[in-house]
Amino acid sequence: MKIGQKLLLTLVVVLLSTLLLGVCLAQEEKVNVWVVVHGGIADPFWKRVEKGVMDAAANHPDDLKVTYTGPSEYNFTEFIADIESAIASNPDVLVCTLTEPDAMDEVLRTAIADGLPVIAINAPDLREPPESRIPVLTYVGEDSYYIGVAAAEETLKRFTPKRALFVNHHPGARNIELRGQGFIDTLAKSGIPAEALDITADAVQGAEITLAYLTAHPDTEVIFSTNTLRTEAIITRLLDEGIDVGNTVKIASMDMSEKVLEYIQEGKIMFTLDQQQYLQGYLGVEFAYLHAKYGFAPPPPPVSTGPGVITAENVPQLLELSKQGYR
Repeated sequence: MKIGQKLLLTLVVVLLSTLLLGVCLAQEEKVNVWVVVHGGIADPFWKRVEKGVMDAAANHPDDLKVTYTGPSEYNFTEFIADIESAIASNPDVLVCTLTEPDAMDEVLRTAIADGLPVIAINAPDLREPPESRIPVLTYVGEDSYYIGVAAAEETLKRFTPKRALFVNHHPGARNIELRGQGFIDTLAKSGIPAEALDITADAVQGAEITLAYLTAHPDTEVIFSTNTLRTEAIITRLLDEGIDVGNTVKIASMDMSEKVLEYIQEGKIMFTLDQQQYLQGYLGVEFAYLHAKYGFAPPPPPVSTGPGVITAENVPQLLELSKQGYR
């Protein structure tokens, strides 16, 4: 073998050894991911997100550490404090909800400028123009405005209400407001009056506020509620008042719980829209891991997880999955 060929072979061997060593070192490093949601994390909805997060973490037991946190119940001040704590812990990737982008912009934009990759789940930054949005790697979740459009369209397939109501359980959360806007705008095209009602973050108080609205507007024939706890509380309160839920007042819902599925079977809820929040937690963490570990760029936003329309025909197959915490 000629000297030049030997030198070339030696260089190739050294290069391959270096690359293999780099791969081994990369595989040995533990990826640290924080997931912060606006919660509350005890809510059945967020338990599904948490299960997705933890199932993704379990895929990589040797080289992935995941911390999942958020307020025990919705509290934006506490949520921002949790975001700041997560950033201070210096994670490899932050996965979080962009619940109020205006209020979150400075803290997240500063962290991103300092090199922290951020992935958004569940609640996106939909401000206009797009250039004004927080520069996250991607967003995994539902299209908030289209959720409202879908709810209105599904309602109109079933009947034409005289008046409709959207109940907002997270005033100030842009993604929730956009659900209501999509619902109201779509019904308006058919000449149906509809409005959004602030029912606060308290489920019991929200049910009372909803009942008071129906008393003042007895021609309201459909309510669109986008949170299972609030939907359940509203139906319970209306039934206690003697209102024929499912006939006099029809309910369009979002997300699912065992009780919501039961109400669908009983005809008290027309349908519920499934944003498949398990996937939001699962994919958010998987994308974070793959980006931090191997430099993979996640798919561009939005990575849509819904909505799917759930009616009485779907309930039997979903009940067991709901009990297991997936749906």
